[in-house]
Amino acid sequence: MSAFARVAQGIRGPLEYARGHAGPLERAPDLAGTLERALRRAEGLCIPPEAARRLAESAEEVAAGLSPEVVERLAARLEPLLDPQYPALVLAQRTDVIPGVGPKSRAALRRREIRSVEDLLFFLPRSYEDRRALVPIAGLQVGRGACFAATVTRTHLAELRNGRRVLEVVVTDGTAAVSLKWFRGIAHFNERLKPGQRLLVAGDVRRYRYAKELYHPDVELLAEETPLETLPRIVSGYPVVEGVPPRTVRRISEAAVAYASDLVESWLPEGACREASLPGVGESVREVHCPSPHLDPDELRERRTPYHQRLVAEELFLLQVGLEQRRRELARRRAPPLRTDDPRVAHALESLPFELTADQRRAWQEIAADLSRPSPANRLVIGDVGTGKTVLAFLAAVAAAASGGLTAVLAPTEILAEQHHATFSKLAGPVGLRVALLTGSTRAAERRSIARLLQLGEVSVVIGTHALLSGATALPRLVLAVIDEQQRFGVEQRRTLAEKGEQPHVLALSATPIPRTLALTVFGDLDHSVIRERPPGRSPVTTRVVPPDAGREVFDAVKRTLAGGEQVYVVYPLIEESEAQDLKDARRGFERLQRSLPDVPVGLLHGRMDAAERHSVMERFAAGAIRVLVSTTVIEVGVDVHAATLLVVQHAERFGLAQLHQLRGRVGRGERPGTAILIGEPRGEDASRRLAILEASDSGFDIAEEDLRIRGAGQWLGTRQAGHLPELRLADLVLHGDLLDLARGAAARLLERDPGLERHAALRAAVGRRWGRQLEFGSVA
Repeated sequence: MSAFARVAQGIRGPLEYARGHAGPLERAPDLAGTLERALRRAEGLCIPPEAARRLAESAEEVAAGLSPEVVERLAARLEPLLDPQYPALVLAQRTDVIPGVGPKSRAALRRREIRSVEDLLFFLPRSYEDRRALVPIAGLQVGRGACFAATVTRTHLAELRNGRRVLEVVVTDGTAAVSLKWFRGIAHFNERLKPGQRLLVAGDVRRYRYAKELYHPDVELLAEETPLETLPRIVSGYPVVEGVPPRTVRRISEAAVAYASDLVESWLPEGACREASLPGVGESVREVHCPSPHLDPDELRERRTPYHQRLVAEELFLLQVGLEQRRRELARRRAPPLRTDDPRVAHALESLPFELTADQRRAWQEIAADLSRPSPANRLVIGDVGTGKTVLAFLAAVAAAASGGLTAVLAPTEILAEQHHATFSKLAGPVGLRVALLTGSTRAAERRSIARLLQLGEVSVVIGTHALLSGATALPRLVLAVIDEQQRFGVEQRRTLAEKGEQPHVLALSATPIPRTLALTVFGDLDHSVIRERPPGRSPVTTRVVPPDAGREVFDAVKRTLAGGEQVYVVYPLIEESEAQDLKDARRGFERLQRSLPDVPVGLLHGRMDAAERHSVMERFAAGAIRVLVSTTVIEVGVDVHAATLLVVQHAERFGLAQLHQLRGRVGRGERPGTAILIGEPRGEDASRRLAILEASDSGFDIAEEDLRIRGAGQWLGTRQAGHLPELRLADLVLHGDLLDLARGAAARLLERDPGLERHAALRAAVGRRWGRQLEFGSVA
């Protein structure tokens, strides 16, 4: 409930009572006093001037005496304001109801998707400038920002040799004088800045010859009687609105706050607000836009004030309500339950060449429970490198086959698809499943053969890349879609695969551990299974960061590894030499290693090779015929060669934390421990921190959290997924994890009591307005 809604509620009760009062109203002083006090509570609220005027007039009229005629005039005058929809109607008004917004600025705001008063209120500052310390002009320092009060003594409009004009305004405060200069917007300032006008000036001080001056400073006109002690303040800075000067954006925002901030609705339940000691929403909107001087500018910049926290909590609450609604909507859909208790599934478990870990067993129980329900599963399996997610997808595929259906496995690269095909084929033998591979490199004749087998129902599992998404590829009887490395696919691609069946069950796999806050937002409407435990006997990979001049040390490590009968990966950021980047490349690295190790078989693998060539190289490396494999990041996921124990990464500073963690997961996959040597020259604190973290930790979950802190959510997700990150106005998934928990708990408790939000229609509408189609970003179904 907004601050204004509380006032309106307080007015509505006594007014309705007065209208129905049987006796003379003149003899009901308590009623008149109650109604007057209720009306006076609106004083000082940030609401439209017309509403404030009506409420003030009503209070004066009640104070003069209450009568049936007065009550009816009040009811007619206040009827629009007391309508529960009034705040929403005002917030939905066009931006040009705000003083200072004309046709041009309205058009510019529209280009920034700012269409309504509410949009303007939530177009929030991105920076804050501390102008609380006023300095005398005599104390201005060149090269530093300053804020001072002064009076205009003279103005001069001059034309420069190049034909440009400059407006010079000389101001003084009694201690010294300084020039203010404008090279654009001259007419505006020339009209406003006249001798004798008092100003508040802020800007960077520079030197011209022997004098100090400020170019394009921020100036605020002051009344003659404005006391100096009221001037210091913290000034908000906003994102750029093309075509609107920054100071105009600030004035428009301040006007919007005065016009409607107390109409902004509070959605977070009162209990949660009390639990976190959060201030009111209207107050928070005001303080975020127009901070009080007592606030800490650093806390404002870092969004750590209680006022920022309240708006963050509101935003996350609406998101969590929407995600939970989405989850419940998916649960209401119908899908054929799969026979997870079929003897073939039990036989598949018994036939595995290894024992499942405790985490794998728990995850399989969760997956099996989902698949056996008559609603589509929508589960994300998050696992660290080498924790064994593929076997869970295989067991789900056995359940699908036992139910007479087809499983489609979508992989982001042909190498990973080929690896999955080899793994599934090996595991499928004892249970009699037929597995097919369909990629962009599949020949036309083989593609037609696979299509015919799919139509006949003779293929139980089809594994492929984007070729599976082709409109020409039919997947009859599709009951299970497995999307591996799902973060590499966009929403539309994932949906395309799911739509090839009648509400298929969806199992998404992520070999990149996903930070918890992202799991609860970007993928918040999926059920999650987390696998942290590695198979028994697999040792952590030892990681060392070395400088570029440690070539001899690295080469000795390669030779020792080869002498021990083990194999080596050497990874480069580029396939071949680039004029644009001064980096080593895989092709020249391959040639150097061939010369340096003449008696050792060295192979080359990269994404431009055709499928048959890649397959041949990987087969020879897996068989030990190739001892050193020079590669790009195509080996990042899915490659499983137990004899490979050493990874060397050139230019490690060019890779992300998660990517380096994935790469080092290629070694130490057998009984022998693995070592990763990262050759890098980190420039900057963030790059150094990334490599230091890899040396210190082997946990992909810890690394993912740290990577999120360093890079932020958008960069962490990457270009493809960042487009599906919810467009948070203020919340930062790194900074505000505790508020996410608060909002999530509050949303769960509310929906437990009112699953369909039947008693919270306004909240349901607010979720729709705020998030709309964005609530589909995480789901695959």
